[in-house]
Amino acid sequence: MDFRDIIRKNNIRTRLVVISYIFIMLIVGLLADTATHPDERIGFFENLLAFVTFQQLPVATLIILGLTFLGLIYIHYRGHKMMLAGMDAKEITAENASTPEERQLCNILEELSLSATLRYVPRLYILESDEPNAFAAGWTSKNALVGVTRGLLETLNRQEVQAVMAHEIGHIIHGDSKLTLYVGILANVILTITNIFSQLFIRTAGRSRNSASNKAQIILLVLNFVLPWITQILYFYLSRTREYMADAAAVDLTTDNQAMISALRKISGKHEKTEYDHSSTGDAYRSAAYIFNKGDSVFSTHPSIENRIAALEGRKKF
Repeated sequence: MDFRDIIRKNNIRTRLVVISYIFIMLIVGLLADTATHPDERIGFFENLLAFVTFQQLPVATLIILGLTFLGLIYIHYRGHKMMLAGMDAKEITAENASTPEERQLCNILEELSLSATLRYVPRLYILESDEPNAFAAGWTSKNALVGVTRGLLETLNRQEVQAVMAHEIGHIIHGDSKLTLYVGILANVILTITNIFSQLFIRTAGRSRNSASNKAQIILLVLNFVLPWITQILYFYLSRTREYMADAAAVDLTTDNQAMISALRKISGKHEKTEYDHSSTGDAYRSAAYIFNKGDSVFSTHPSIENRIAALEGRKKF
């Protein structure tokens, strides 16, 4: 099976999801503009067109774009630090590695970084947790990191640990943490603006005599209930798509699909037997980044283990 083809096809799907978010954001902005300051001489669709073509100044749309831009700047510089929040994490380097296990992890990460032609080695952390899991964050030499739990090291052998770390390197190569954080900002701005305007329109319902404004208000009120579902489904679909890509990258880097399959089965088996506490501060940010989360539905961040293994074995079509 051509795993590079999986990556190519999933990159196309990712672009479609991001375009969908941007389209929704612009629609919400244009509806807010039409609801708040329409041209009373023209109809609903004519107002939307006037704002799109800047015949009228789309103030709300520009505010939404401005808030999104500020959010993206913050995430760009601070987002990766959220991943370690609330964790008992120890950074491991070649200089401070004190056990054969830690030195082996450093060696694996260096080898994979070289194979991936990253030109740098991401920072490495061991997380003091019994849960077998791992995650990656960042996308440059300044912010890239890989976190591996103590439970993962106790559950897997060297080849399986290497496969899991190759999966995480795959996330870094593809810029997945940046992408999911950026999409999260888009979703939050969309939902916040929709909610604010909906609450405003509920309090002022019936006061506007303009037909275009009333139609825009009604649509925004409906979207306030519908968009949380739509944005979540899109986000989870994006996350599942990127997991397949990272699995494909792991096989490409290690030239071995069996180690990844074996690792997924062991991790899944451990989770089936044990319930792990996910109440720490950073888990909301890490949940989609972990190598394992229970799936598979439209509201899952990860595909099911069965589907991931089917893809790794070439039995699942994309």
